[in-house]
Amino acid sequence: MDSLPEGLVFLLLMIIIINRREMSYMLGRALDKKHRFTIHFAGFMILLLILSGCGNAASGGTNTASPDAASPESTSSAEPAATTRVVKDTYGDVEVPANPARVVVLDIGALDNLLEMGVKPVGAPSILAAGDPYPAYLAGTDGIENIGSVNEPNLEAIDALKPDLIIGNKDTHDAIHDQLAQIAPTVFVETLGVTWKENLQLHADAVNKQAEGTKLLEGYTQKINELKAKVEGKEVSLFRPRQDKIQIYLEGTFAGGIMKEAGIVRPAAQTDEGFSKDLTEEQIADLDGNVILWFDREKDAFAKLESSPLWKTLKGAQNNSVHPVDWEYWMSGLGIQAATKVADDINTYVAG
Repeated sequence: MDSLPEGLVFLLLMIIIINRREMSYMLGRALDKKHRFTIHFAGFMILLLILSGCGNAASGGTNTASPDAASPESTSSAEPAATTRVVKDTYGDVEVPANPARVVVLDIGALDNLLEMGVKPVGAPSILAAGDPYPAYLAGTDGIENIGSVNEPNLEAIDALKPDLIIGNKDTHDAIHDQLAQIAPTVFVETLGVTWKENLQLHADAVNKQAEGTKLLEGYTQKINELKAKVEGKEVSLFRPRQDKIQIYLEGTFAGGIMKEAGIVRPAAQTDEGFSKDLTEEQIADLDGNVILWFDREKDAFAKLESSPLWKTLKGAQNNSVHPVDWEYWMSGLGIQAATKVADDINTYVAG
């Protein structure tokens, strides 16, 4: 039944009431109490039917959506969050988990960077031999499974960890890239060392920590600028003593690049382009500098060098400005934490 206007409902009620009274009056004398009751009951039922029909019409006779009700056109189910992302590495596009939870890294630079971004890998290599402790300068390595060495990662050990992402570098691991990619999505940087900043950015992208990576680089830049104000123009020699030779580390190395950023000047014999330059003991003079820094990995080799009469002719030796530096982060760290510690050492040994 359609909804009736309130005025019409009132009029019908009045008609029924009046008619019921008239009928009762006219028939009252002719009918006995029994018939009078029947008439009253019929009128009452008619009244109930009218009221019931009006109530239904008002409440449910016409389906009208409330203004706040959502319609299919105005709402839609939320899109599910993406489970993968595409990252561009040195080989091309790689589909990786949106938020990887089981990452295996193949070099110390990647381990260094991920730990600093708050991502703990499930597996990582030792620098030299499988099972060796991770670099002492890195905190938070407890519980990380050893997967061999940087130069010889164990593919079976990697597979057993069931990684959802593998991070490495083409320079060292190009030969096993395809095998690794069959285990899990694999993101490779091109090389290590002087490209450490670009590597950090790719590592951050791979684990969806781009903001963290950017913040770390900004902090490093501020530190270097402050350091440069103290050490710019100072002459520093950097080398690695070895049993069979002396190896000068040039500006094309991780540590050499940081020294260059800080405005440090290298001795004339150490300005060649490239990674390193080999010397014999007779060429010790090429190590000269106002400050001399050497990697402390082969301490026996340095002791032999230091005993040479030629060593005592160096300016750094004469003014007691010869300092060993930790090879684990000066030579092999290759990440943001290592770079920060190199800058701190420069501040200690050169700025002081």
